[in-house]
Amino acid sequence: MNTEDKAMTRIYKILTRVLVMFSVVALTPFTNIALANEGGGGGEHCCKHHEWGAEHYEHHFKKLVEKLGLTDAQQAQAKAIFEANKPLVKPLKESLHAEKKNLHALMHADKFDEAAIRAQSAKLAAIYTDLVVNKAKVCSQFRAILTPAQVAALKALHEEHKKKCEAKPAAPAYPTYK
Repeated sequence: MNTEDKAMTRIYKILTRVLVMFSVVALTPFTNIALANEGGGGGEHCCKHHEWGAEHYEHHFKKLVEKLGLTDAQQAQAKAIFEANKPLVKPLKESLHAEKKNLHALMHADKFDEAAIRAQSAKLAAIYTDLVVNKAKVCSQFRAILTPAQVAALKALHEEHKKKCEAKPAAPAYPTYK
């Protein structure tokens, strides 16, 4: 891999991290349940598509139920919100996966084409934007079924999660070569 490919790969990774961190920090921790409740999720790493599986999200939902003290009726409403979200998110996730592959192919093409890479990156940004807006909408719908005390508890959980994320060491802006 030449230096240019390494630089583009690094830029791609940084862009992905920034978008993911924005999503995590900007939204409450429960919203990932809505994204992958159809049985898949997660991201892409080194051409492997990791499947989180419904069990992962069910575990987080159970933790929320416990920490927020959701009633049976609230649990049913929350599950209905997440189920209704599945058909909206599935094509976005499929599109995201396909467009990431296209970007990866452009980044490793024999001939460097900056305009094509920028255009493909813009496509990815648009898909990420749609996913973030969808997460915010689901988050809003979920908060609407909570009592004021539960909303306060959810905000406290979000702050706790945010602090945990901020405490993790950040990746260096540029790799160090030895």
